[in-house]
Amino acid sequence: MRNIKPLCNFENIENKIGEIINTPNWKSLIEKFKKAEHIYIIGNGGNWAVATHAAVDLARLTNKKVFSLDSTCYVTSIANDAGYENVFAKWLDLYADKKKKSLLISFSATGTSKNIVNAINWSKKKKNFNNFLLTAQHKKNKSYNTKVINLGLKYFHSAELLVFMLFYEMVYQLGYKCPKIAGYKKTK
Repeated sequence: MRNIKPLCNFENIENKIGEIINTPNWKSLIEKFKKAEHIYIIGNGGNWAVATHAAVDLARLTNKKVFSLDSTCYVTSIANDAGYENVFAKWLDLYADKKKKSLLISFSATGTSKNIVNAINWSKKKKNFNNFLLTAQHKKNKSYNTKVINLGLKYFHSAELLVFMLFYEMVYQLGYKCPKIAGYKKTK
């Protein structure tokens, strides 16, 4: 029986973690995360799935309040009333506590999704918000001004997986740990 070689190119994402976590913007993200009282995470498509899962695990594994727009009913209601390009900005406007130190973390493979750009611009107008964009291929974009963590990747699947991995790295950098499968006990 011959060995099968992987066909999917994952762009050495595991090695990219070390590069990214040593950038000034990553270090700034960790500091802003520590200081934030509320964290909001957004993304589209596969990045939306990563955002919702990351929000759950960051809230569960740290002492932070982390939120993601994960109600399909809510999304379609806002999109119908305000347009999909405003879905995250409108959610933040309705949902974010204007008195809490807050952080918006956005995922966009291209960095150009209109609804992500609008949410970043919404947060820039708020005195209590910091914001970051994690993107696969950063291009200068005059429509927003935010700190960018450029993943330097070509494929959507690689970007989504790397962002997911970075959130677990964040758990450890914040001083917490992820549970091991062996010996894991459910809490009641």
